[in-house]
Amino acid sequence: MRKRFKPLLNHNSEFALDLAPLLAVMVKLVPVLLVSSAFVQMLIIETELPQVVQQAIEQQNKDPKATQVAVEVSRKFGVKFIITENGKQMVETVALTTEKELDLPRLHAKFQEIKKSHPEIFKIEMSPEEDVPYSDVVRVMDEARKSRSNDIKFPVKDMKTGQDTSTLYMFPEVVFGNTMDG
Repeated sequence: MRKRFKPLLNHNSEFALDLAPLLAVMVKLVPVLLVSSAFVQMLIIETELPQVVQQAIEQQNKDPKATQVAVEVSRKFGVKFIITENGKQMVETVALTTEKELDLPRLHAKFQEIKKSHPEIFKIEMSPEEDVPYSDVVRVMDEARKSRSNDIKFPVKDMKTGQDTSTLYMFPEVVFGNTMDG
């Protein structure tokens, strides 16, 4: 009988890992990422509010009993305003147009009406439903931010001097109330 050939295996041997393909991919990928990052920008619109408006917003944030204005935006019923004052809620609605679009002039008029009845409020809480397009949310925020007409101004008290002044801003600070919904 012949002796069987048994190959001799050396388990302590080392092998060389060829990193050339990985390095080739990295050399090509890094410049592509750098070039593409020049086109991707995070856009934040920073606007300076008048100092009296900033002071009024800070004062409203400190006062837990301040009147709260909540705005719910829906593709079904339109825009619902919930005004909470002294524990009582008042609900008003601006319906959609016949084309199922936001009625921006009526919406702006409603924001002006609320601001005239509550001149100390500069912050609203917005809760858009998940089916509301981003463009509609921005339109509602634009209508709430500032008066369209330079003739319509709203009173605000300067905390430093104690004098009354006026501003075009209605609700420049918008807080989203349903950002944690899944």
